Amino acid sequence: MPNVNFNYKKALAQGDKLFEALMTSKILGLAPDAEANWTNHTLFLKTNDSDMQKVYAYLSGTYGMMNIDVNQIGDEYAIDFI
Repeated sequence: MPNVNFNYKKALAQGDKLFEALMTSKILGLAPDAEANWTNHTLFLKTNDSDMQKVYAYLSGTYGMMNIDVNQIGDEYAIDFI
């Protein structure tokens, strides 16, 4: 089981908006050309496949593969944190 970073636990404890802001910042750091939007606690990310692989590797390494759900919908990815 991955060791979830303390900043993420703290952000989750302080509310959804802080968690969304932290995740958006981290993901746009990995994929600077991506478009990120949150809808109903789901992150919709429009990016290329190469950057998505970086994002997925980061998320699965930080949260564990069982704690995220990634689906491709058209030309964007829907990311849910479980």
